[in-house]
Amino acid sequence: MTSTPLQPIASILIKRVFKWVILCVICFSSIQVWLNYNSIEKNFNATINDVANTHLPLLSVAIWDIEPQTIQKQIALMLKNTAIGFVTIKASTGQEFSGGNASLSTTGKHMVFNIPAPIQTDAAVGTMDLVVDRSILQQELIQNFVIVLIEVFLLAVLILFAVVAILRRDLERPMRQLATYVKNIQADQLSQQLDLDLPHTQSYSEINLVLDGFHTMQKSIQEHIRNQDALVLERTMQLEKAMESLKLLSITDGLTGCYNRLLFNERLPGEIYRSTRYERDLSIIFCDIDYFKKVNDKYGHSVGDKVLIAFAQCIKSELRAEIDWIVRYGGEEFIVVLPETSLKSAIDAAQRMCINVKEKLEVLIANGETLKITASFGVAQKNSKDNLDSLVERADQCLYIAKTGGRNQVQPKNHSPFLAYSK
Repeated sequence: MTSTPLQPIASILIKRVFKWVILCVICFSSIQVWLNYNSIEKNFNATINDVANTHLPLLSVAIWDIEPQTIQKQIALMLKNTAIGFVTIKASTGQEFSGGNASLSTTGKHMVFNIPAPIQTDAAVGTMDLVVDRSILQQELIQNFVIVLIEVFLLAVLILFAVVAILRRDLERPMRQLATYVKNIQADQLSQQLDLDLPHTQSYSEINLVLDGFHTMQKSIQEHIRNQDALVLERTMQLEKAMESLKLLSITDGLTGCYNRLLFNERLPGEIYRSTRYERDLSIIFCDIDYFKKVNDKYGHSVGDKVLIAFAQCIKSELRAEIDWIVRYGGEEFIVVLPETSLKSAIDAAQRMCINVKEKLEVLIANGETLKITASFGVAQKNSKDNLDSLVERADQCLYIAKTGGRNQVQPKNHSPFLAYSK
């Protein structure tokens, strides 16, 4: 498990939202202040022009009629507008009238207007110089900026609190419940239902998607647990079949499909024991393919393998199913085990095998010709004192007699003189 401190997703998102909110506050406040500045300055200038245009006709008449008191009265009326700090009126006759804060005449903004004559002429009877108090405009701008900043800040705070509340309710709380469930779940609790405390809404979010995924997983686990016994049984059966296949491979000759000598040494003592215990007959036939070495030397081992396979199939055709069995004893030598079979019956079976090999067994060689072979057979019946070695030795002796006696024949050996059977 990592040692990094836990940082809830909601807290991370809140920090990011807060940064963006501050950035938005600065941007929107700046834009709003700039727009308000243009609007206020425009309104400020329009107000000054309105004041001037309102008093110009009256001043024109007062100057034309030479009424100083009226001029001063108009100046006083204009000064009531706080935006105008100082007023100077100069008549064309040289007279000058002023009012207001004279110190602003050097720092304020001057707006000069011509005073037209009361009659319809293009001549002017004087000028009016209005000194605008810019501090009033600045105060209004600062006040407007503060108001805008407070409004945007309050709106941002409200949005931030709403986002925090929603994230903690809809994200952090379900995620903590999910994390606690995953952290504390045990192996025997995999099917325990996961329920999150989610708000009652009709929307379907990623939290619901994760929850559905857990439910699907839990259903799969429950189904897996229900099928576990069947699965174990199936695996056990498969393993048993695999073991049977391996066992069969270990006791079977890979070329001919006959049993191998390992099985012969394991199984024949059991056959001898049953024959002795239940006083049943037991015979074996020792088979050897005639001149097999010459076949390998002349035609190659591939043809020799074909001869071995064909010979084994020919011998198997004479065996009783589920009773008799055949073993590849070594090289071209085979032993047929015949339970419940007397010597006479075993000799008859060996005779049939000998005839079938000679008359029916043919192997196709490379030049398109067919190769015919013969085999020799030695037959022996178990007596009361026989064991595996003695029984095989007596059958081998019969086989030796058959091979030295001209091959392609059957030779038995019991407690009577040898009898030769040939075709």
